[in-house]
Amino acid sequence: MRMRRILLWILLIVVVLACAVGIAAYRALGTFTVAIPDSLKGDEPGALVAVERTGKYPSFVVQYILNTVDLPDPIDVKYGMTLYRVQYRTKNYDGSVVVASGLVALPNGSGVNSVVMYQHGTSTERRRAPSQPGLGEGVFIAAAAAGFGHVLVAPDYIGLGNSSAVHPYMHAKTTASTCIDCLRAARALVEHLRGSWPAQLYLMGFSQGGHATFAVQRDLEKLADPRFQVKASAPIAGPFHLRDVSFPQALTGETESHALYLAYLANSYAHIYDQPLKSILTEPYIEKVPVLFDGDHEEISAALPKDPRALFNPELLDAYDNGKPHWFLDALVDNNVDDWTPVAPVRIYYGDDDVDVLPEEARRAEAAMKQRGADITAISVGPYDHDASALRGIPKAIRWFTELADKKPAE
Repeated sequence: MRMRRILLWILLIVVVLACAVGIAAYRALGTFTVAIPDSLKGDEPGALVAVERTGKYPSFVVQYILNTVDLPDPIDVKYGMTLYRVQYRTKNYDGSVVVASGLVALPNGSGVNSVVMYQHGTSTERRRAPSQPGLGEGVFIAAAAAGFGHVLVAPDYIGLGNSSAVHPYMHAKTTASTCIDCLRAARALVEHLRGSWPAQLYLMGFSQGGHATFAVQRDLEKLADPRFQVKASAPIAGPFHLRDVSFPQALTGETESHALYLAYLANSYAHIYDQPLKSILTEPYIEKVPVLFDGDHEEISAALPKDPRALFNPELLDAYDNGKPHWFLDALVDNNVDDWTPVAPVRIYYGDDDVDVLPEEARRAEAAMKQRGADITAISVGPYDHDASALRGIPKAIRWFTELADKKPAE
């Protein structure tokens, strides 16, 4: 009889767990449109266009999501989360108003007092943007931030997610305005759903997103909007000085990603600065590159040369090698993001063995900004490469933000 009771209890537990997992799966997979009032819509940048709820996960599922990543510094979550895909209006590089998308994640049942905005790394496919379906970068970051009790805002950027425009890769001005407009749209949604917008804002980004994080912080601190005051930021493995550090390193071709970065950059800047691709690239890449970076291609690196210098025409290489003027080199200078002084404290996380984005980027930014009076620290996460530095830097940044958010104001 005792064994029978044990077996019945085991069966009951299995059934309960199966039901819980089934309910979680239903909530996670159920996507539907969220009705929003017309007062939140409009034609101006930052106005909402549409909202979809794309998933709702209890805390144990959020924990499972994080556990699947096998973080070296595990995160123990406190909350479940609800995910929303927002579409909103923003300005493109040419001043035209376009529709972009992004991810907003809310902790379930939490009286939150902080927002983390995450700028994602280099992506060439629209379907891999944070707001898109699947267990990708967006859901992982949402789990890490919302699981700790923060609202998570993650812009897809123009040209990714639901946007079909050319992605303005590494263009600081456009990226910053797109991210800030996503923040405005997120605020409208959160106030509609929860009644209030948290007072504390933290910025974080990886790789391209590290560059974007500095661009966003620079513009938000210049804007001085009391609704969006940055409390701290944490760029991770970000390229900050494009002209003198990022571009020379990418030309070495030390990783197969270097040619991809440079071709992506060439395609972006040719559009933004209204210059023909033939003014920088050589055949056959003048014809290939716009097709490769149309937002739908996966295997891009295989179509590019192993030596990144083979992408470029003799005129550009001569200008770079011999210090001559060239519009593309000037554009790199225009998009440096280490030539200002942050007001909010900054921690830059980097890997010592990163050859995609050199540790020099972090150390150089720290030295220059600290000399101008910034509260900034470059922190090594150890002898790790580019992607591994993200897995170590993100938990550290989230914990730092949580500590700051939990601090009681001095009396």
